[in-house]
Amino acid sequence: MRTEDGKVAELSRHMRRAASSAKELSIPFPDEDSLRNAIAEILSRERLSIGRLRICFSTDGIDLSHSEYSDESNPARITFHSTSSKLVGTQHKTFPYDSHFAILDEAHLYGFDDAITFNQSNEVAETAIANISLLIEGKWITPPISAGVLPGVMRAIAIERSDVLVAPIHISDISRCEAALLLNSMKIARPVSHIGDYQLPAMAQAVEKASQIREKVEYFSVS
Repeated sequence: MRTEDGKVAELSRHMRRAASSAKELSIPFPDEDSLRNAIAEILSRERLSIGRLRICFSTDGIDLSHSEYSDESNPARITFHSTSSKLVGTQHKTFPYDSHFAILDEAHLYGFDDAITFNQSNEVAETAIANISLLIEGKWITPPISAGVLPGVMRAIAIERSDVLVAPIHISDISRCEAALLLNSMKIARPVSHIGDYQLPAMAQAVEKASQIREKVEYFSVS
């Protein structure tokens, strides 16, 4: 979760998702008061203007960390990942992220920031570390959960508060893409400059949409 000056971006949404996943995965989930106290304590102890708050829930308890985070100032350059994902239906954010890091490492090897993954129907799913939204024929679209997508919190914000539509995106649709955004909890919305060697023509619209989504994010104090 992103923190700014001791406040947590969309804390309640992250907790609802974590609680839901914990229930489905049979992982004990702490009561709200003890969790809030733990978060308040670590944020008070490690005061950062922009931070990364990570909470890992397991059968052994919970582990919290809060570290400094620096925003990316440059647009992302992304590529395609060659192996189709076999994931379908609702996904859970589980650790370790080995398969995701492997995709990311391969993208970095070729000079890219991230890589688009596809499902077995050749539909866009997500990237290694983000949900994705594409501007196609004047409409911002993000793939449905059924494509094998992690239900990201910032993806939900983009849909509910920033007029991003949900629809399948076939690999053939990418040739009609005018702009793109990466959506995740830390970057919130990061414009994409290139998909492969293709330079997206509507960068100004990506920057504008990213700013709009960022303005819709709510920050909460736990003190």
